[in-house]
Amino acid sequence: MEWQVVAGMESAVRIIENVNAKPNPTVELREILPNGASVKVVWSLLYRSKVAKLVTVHFFYGDS
Repeated sequence: MEWQVVAGMESAVRIIENVNAKPNPTVELREILPNGASVKVVWSLLYRSKVAKLVTVHFFYGDS
């Protein structure tokens, strides 16, 4: 669920930030969700609306 991704941001580790990404800057974070799942989350900053948009979530399996 989406709430887990937001809740996991407290302990997230930044993987990469791309301020030159088009059409909007992005940041990739590695998170451990409240349910224990390890994920990579991509957020994009929407300048006009001044909000961050969740783009995608990739789940890590095993020792990744």
